[in-house]
Amino acid sequence: ASSNGMPRIESSHVLVVGLGGVGSHTAHMLARSGVGYIRMVDFDQVTLSSLNRHAVATLKDVGLPKAIVLAHHLREICPDEKKLVLDPVVKMYTGDKERDGSMMDPPSERCQRWDLVIDAIDDVPTKANLIAYCAKRGIRVISCMGAGGKADPTRVHISDLRSASKDPLATSVRQKLRYLWKKEQKETGEQNGKKSGDESDYWLSCIDDDSKVAIVYSSEKVVAKLAQITDEQKEEGLHNFGAMDNMRVRVLPVVGTMPAIMGQTLAAMALCELGGKPFRPVGAERVGRNVRHKLYQHLCNREKKIEQKLKSTVTDQN
Repeated sequence: ASSNGMPRIESSHVLVVGLGGVGSHTAHMLARSGVGYIRMVDFDQVTLSSLNRHAVATLKDVGLPKAIVLAHHLREICPDEKKLVLDPVVKMYTGDKERDGSMMDPPSERCQRWDLVIDAIDDVPTKANLIAYCAKRGIRVISCMGAGGKADPTRVHISDLRSASKDPLATSVRQKLRYLWKKEQKETGEQNGKKSGDESDYWLSCIDDDSKVAIVYSSEKVVAKLAQITDEQKEEGLHNFGAMDNMRVRVLPVVGTMPAIMGQTLAAMALCELGGKPFRPVGAERVGRNVRHKLYQHLCNREKKIEQKLKSTVTDQN
């Protein structure tokens, strides 16, 4: 265990991309916990529908950029600009250096490399581009998968990207990363995606390696479908409901607690790593003997009932 955890947290530099229900809670807790430099990236504005899950936004903030709103509220928590440097960026990450500019560049006067990148993006291509960018450069990423349409906090897990189950966003991101890798190989002609014989140069290995990319996801099946577009919205014009062209308009209904829980989970993992006290996520707690016996008896009784039901059906047919 590190004895200088707090100084390490205070001197750390974290990039948070995506400041909605998940990312706003993560950035909020990082700031409250003493992280010294936080760059917050999001192109979107606070909407009325997002007030049930955003960490700090109020009714007065509707229509304002999420990055600016978050920076304003966090500054009220810590007025000392030397203790907490806030760097809001009202821009969409695209993966295109010309369009992104210096967005991904760490503050050179303070550090040469990000200590952590937090991915709280909910758009598949953008999310995959960010993960690929960091994986190629060996930048540690903690990423959040889908929080919409889910409600059970006991189904939240931390794992590598491949292990995520029952999460459509994780599946789509894996597919997109493979597509980006194959496209890159065609363009560069590098065999197996390796720049050398070292396996660490194979950036697509981030899918299986949680030391490169760790994810927070929910194994709960989505319990709500996309919200239907109303006749009134159709008459008004769908283009009026998106902050940017070609971005999705309909969204999954969100229980406000889930983005907060997943955002706080991202923050907990980030703070422990930054402070030199990382933890290893537990897939499942060990089941005691009494619980195992009870489960065994339950399954035996269930099998007997099924067997009796089948015998009864066969008898009736004869």
